[in-house]
Amino acid sequence: MAHKPRKYKSYPKPQDIETGMKVSWYYYAKEQDAELAAVAARHNAAIKSGLGYDFGYCAPGDISIVKRDECPFRVCIP
Repeated sequence: MAHKPRKYKSYPKPQDIETGMKVSWYYYAKEQDAELAAVAARHNAAIKSGLGYDFGYCAPGDISIVKRDECPFRVCIP
């Protein structure tokens, strides 16, 4: 019996985006938006990991506080 494909979760709209080779980082002004993005990122990373994606040393769903006046919450996105 074949498994149904899991659906990806969407992210709150970020204020800024930084892209990398294996992951991206979304920046948020509100901690609540960052938390929602982190939940979606962990869910989406589990799907992608099952498909063989490698995130290197990065951990999708991690939230970092960075020195930015407008959007200090950075979320690692698969």
